[in-house]
Amino acid sequence: MSINMIFRVFFIFFIVKSSVIAGDHSHEMGREVYLRYCVGCHGENGDGKGRGARLLVVKPRDFRDGIFEYKSTPMGTLPTDEDLMRTIVRGIPGTAMPSYRLLPEQERQAVIDYIKTFSQRWERESPGSPVTIPSPPEFLGSLESIEKGRAIYSENGCAMCHGNNGDGRGVLRDTLKDKWGRPVRPRNFIRGIYEGGSSPEDIFRTLTTGIEGTPMPSYVHIPEQDRWHLVSYLLSLKRRQVE
Repeated sequence: MSINMIFRVFFIFFIVKSSVIAGDHSHEMGREVYLRYCVGCHGENGDGKGRGARLLVVKPRDFRDGIFEYKSTPMGTLPTDEDLMRTIVRGIPGTAMPSYRLLPEQERQAVIDYIKTFSQRWERESPGSPVTIPSPPEFLGSLESIEKGRAIYSENGCAMCHGNNGDGRGVLRDTLKDKWGRPVRPRNFIRGIYEGGSSPEDIFRTLTTGIEGTPMPSYVHIPEQDRWHLVSYLLSLKRRQVE
């Protein structure tokens, strides 16, 4: 075997060995972060049955199913790392899931990789392609847009769950359950607290993708402009409460 061939073999071995070591280090870091911050609610096995879970109204995510509510990818697909990072950084408003914005980014990424080990979906599937979130149109929030959004809200049956006034008291309110058979309360838009984010873009994204594992469907079939009108109407409900 020539000197050059020996050098190439050694170089490839070194790269592979370094990658394995780096992977092991990242896995161990992710596990340590998870045990430090996440295990109390999500459980040691990622099943959402940590010691604190029984005390929570909104139950912790069961990572074994690979189902995540707030993401930018279509219904039925895995979220992107950016989706998971957004949830870790922001937390989930209105729930016990806090923001971990102050954690070093390397630790946040490591715990994302560790969370993926709980579900075999990550081995079989790739994340879905994120939906396009355009910039909010100039008409957003105008009186005309709000009125159009009110009509779209009514025409698409939103009141059945969320109530005629957006207070979350629709006629189906007490019958709704998530994929795991647990009761689900429709969003009270008057409070203006959205678990997936309360910016116009966040609300548009949730309307487009739906909320996986819950009765909230995707409204991607509604024309883009109409979804923005609906955002106008939903945002107006909080402003009316303030006024």
